[in-house]
Amino acid sequence: MSEQETNGNVLHPEQLVAENVSEAVWLRLRRLTSPTLCERTIAARAPTLSADVIAKKGQELAFAIRSALGYWQSEPGSLNAKVLTRYYALLQITIAEQVASPHSTADLAEIQAHTESGHGLWAMAAPTGTFPDNYMIACRDRGHFYQYCRFRGIDLKPFASKARPESWDKLSDDAKGRLISLADLLRRVPELQMLIDETLGLPPLSFHVGSADQNMIEQDERRQEHLKKTGELLFEVPVTTPECVTYVGLFPHGQKLTVKSLNALDLPLRNIRPVEDAITGQSYFVGDFTHPNKGIWWDHLETYKSGYSGTSLIVPFWGDIRDPIIIHLVTFYALSIVVRYLPLLWHEIEDGKLDHIRALIEHYVSIFDHVVPGLAIERITGRRFIAVTPGSLGGPI
Repeated sequence: MSEQETNGNVLHPEQLVAENVSEAVWLRLRRLTSPTLCERTIAARAPTLSADVIAKKGQELAFAIRSALGYWQSEPGSLNAKVLTRYYALLQITIAEQVASPHSTADLAEIQAHTESGHGLWAMAAPTGTFPDNYMIACRDRGHFYQYCRFRGIDLKPFASKARPESWDKLSDDAKGRLISLADLLRRVPELQMLIDETLGLPPLSFHVGSADQNMIEQDERRQEHLKKTGELLFEVPVTTPECVTYVGLFPHGQKLTVKSLNALDLPLRNIRPVEDAITGQSYFVGDFTHPNKGIWWDHLETYKSGYSGTSLIVPFWGDIRDPIIIHLVTFYALSIVVRYLPLLWHEIEDGKLDHIRALIEHYVSIFDHVVPGLAIERITGRRFIAVTPGSLGGPI
């Protein structure tokens, strides 16, 4: 989807074609270590900005990207070092995103004033339960995370807390209700959908979605009714009401999902029910999605897709947060705290009874390395970024 900035400048999608897509995406991100190319990127987004502003943004953007890649591509061998470097790399990417935005006046000096107040998050283990389900994360009312979410148009005030208390029993019930577990964050990563039950024994909190068969059935019924009334055969009979209902399928792919649990989630689908595919006989779920009668249904539904997941619907947290970058930032923050300050727990993950969590984290780090560079490019350039192999369905003819 192209982005239109406030000055009316339309930015069209950027397509990259390569035999080795992953390598090419990294090279594309590395181009943003050039201040000259960063200035051109910012000028393309907002040509009405002054030359001085563009130059300053270009210099600071290039620095932030160099810093991110310095962490990201240091190639540490140990898992604990990989966790730490990914967290700090993503922290720098969020700084780069703010600096690059033509809608933000934030520069490195202003952002530093926020980072000096801390990460904007804290973590604490509940006294009962097992890791990572009992490892809880809170957002603060200050610091980098709070300001980054504000930049993204997200109001954390209803969910933010003050400083981390000394112990779990110092937390009120209301404060505990605003926490999110590390397990629930990992369950929201779409690329981990197929691993969550195996490693955590829980269902995912992101779901592969698509158009249900019922849409075609009702479309055919409208077509036949219109033909009978008018003698005119239309491929798609227009719906004349201001709103319409689309039936959205949730495909479990063997995951342990139930109607009760799905309807209890904060999803934009109502009346979720089980159905059976007319051709394959496979069971899946269908929910009613009411949306404006304009465009296509998925224009009105916030979904996510990558090369490692199908089109997915993520259960929101802390209000309406479904942003994958934010999910990764909070998740790696929590893991980085474990790595730095909880040696016994990390020992259990690396060598003990939590070795299945090590396998999950290893997979997650690999997914992160393949998915987030493309997301970073989109956030910084303001353009949809498409990377394909030659001869593929999305490749040039």
